[in-house]
Amino acid sequence: MNHENPTTHYWTFNPWSKNPAVASSVIFINLAITVTVYFLYPEKIFAVLALLVMFGMTATLYLPVSYRLDEEGVAVFFLGTRTFRKWSHYRNYYLHRDGVFLTSMPMPSRLDPFRGHFLRYDGDKNIVIEYVKAHVKRIQEEKGEEQEK
Repeated sequence: MNHENPTTHYWTFNPWSKNPAVASSVIFINLAITVTVYFLYPEKIFAVLALLVMFGMTATLYLPVSYRLDEEGVAVFFLGTRTFRKWSHYRNYYLHRDGVFLTSMPMPSRLDPFRGHFLRYDGDKNIVIEYVKAHVKRIQEEKGEEQEK
């Protein structure tokens, strides 16, 4: 928790401390695919591309990610970059066992993984859920309230 501002919640999720078996398995599978590509194709550039693509797509499974929730929105820090979205950007959220997924889509969509943030819990599940519930106004809830009136 950030002590400068009591309404800000900051945490870092480290996959190695939560589940080292998953992190090491992902790295092993990435290396196995890269080695397979290396021996299957005469052009070694394909092995380099496989390595870059596989490690790039799965990096959040073995590298730490930091999150900050404040009154303005959600900031995600990964590999030295910051991604920030205001709370008004999000129109829905889905609770999962390992985290909460924030999306700009009002209804479930196949595009959700490309338009949202998955905030992984790190021992602060209830704090994160309450923070998200307080700041994301779900479109489905609005429709339900209109029908009740």
